[in-house]
Amino acid sequence: MPAKEDTWAFQPIGAPFPDKPVKVMNEQNMYVALWYKHGKPIHGRVWNNGGVVECSFPYKEYELTGAKDLGGQIQVLQYKGDHNNLGYWYNWIKYADRLEKDLADREIVRCGDSFPIFWPNSPEGPVLGYVDNKTEIAWFSINKKVIHRQGGDLLPMFVIARELKGGPPNCECANCSKGPPRPVIRVMLNEWADFRMGDPWPNKKLVKALGKSLDSLPGESPDQYVALWYQHGEPVMGRIWNDQGKIAANFAWGGHEYKKNVGSLQVLYELSDAVRGFDYGWIPFPEAASFDKKDWFPVHVDHYKGDISPGVITVNGKQILGKVDIKNERCSYGAGGKEVVIQGPAVHSTIVLCRKPKPGCKFD
Repeated sequence: MPAKEDTWAFQPIGAPFPDKPVKVMNEQNMYVALWYKHGKPIHGRVWNNGGVVECSFPYKEYELTGAKDLGGQIQVLQYKGDHNNLGYWYNWIKYADRLEKDLADREIVRCGDSFPIFWPNSPEGPVLGYVDNKTEIAWFSINKKVIHRQGGDLLPMFVIARELKGGPPNCECANCSKGPPRPVIRVMLNEWADFRMGDPWPNKKLVKALGKSLDSLPGESPDQYVALWYQHGEPVMGRIWNDQGKIAANFAWGGHEYKKNVGSLQVLYELSDAVRGFDYGWIPFPEAASFDKKDWFPVHVDHYKGDISPGVITVNGKQILGKVDIKNERCSYGAGGKEVVIQGPAVHSTIVLCRKPKPGCKFD
């Protein structure tokens, strides 16, 4: 089938985050965006803050971030389907390899003379910007700065392409499963899917707390699943459950409980055993926190304050899925309108979600 056009969600800054946004490779909370200035397209990045859109675009020597700077609307790249019904799938490739494949099989995502480029190792941290195709100069905006790079500096960076043949290497759909077996490419990254509170319950195998029903708080389902939310750039682990066929959620941050108007969130799910290069397990805190040689490693999201992991916390005999800061011996969960915080040795009874590489596989 002919490939359909890219889908872009028109989005006011500060509006609820759109569904099915396209993540930047290996980034938990960075997505591809587009903005027009005097009719000229410029690519930048957006992120989820408390369920709403925030953004950054480079323009001349300024980082533009707010509605006052940008005016009007921006656009967020979406992928609402799969390669079977859209005729393409997105793939991040090195800038140096962008012309290597037959152009009938691949298209670089672009608008006018702008195309997105990802710099994972910038001095300011991972950042998505754009390349001006006329000048072959890349522009990035981060931490109130604009950075330019060109020439050989661009070669190890990544651009996003539309692959027009086949499906992703680890795709297990009926079409990709036909014909001779393909080489198995083990996935070593956690798989997080973007949803919104109130969406229909996902048709995916989600990661369930302790792999069983919990004796949890009144008014919540005993079947709780690992979820992630962002508030002021900080990752917040929490819980979701099936509430009459829709996603209900609970997160705790800054002393408060959040269970209404959460907006966009991410849900951890399991790929099939055939492509997953690791297994999940719920491991006692002392073992998960050990610096000794070990098989199990905590599932975490990096943050400047530490590594935040999911954990089942036991309080007065009740089991609650919340967040654990292993480094600082701190865990918390939302209940009764507030964030309940536990610190010190009392945290050691928590059970932490970890993962172990399969034989022949290893984490980077």
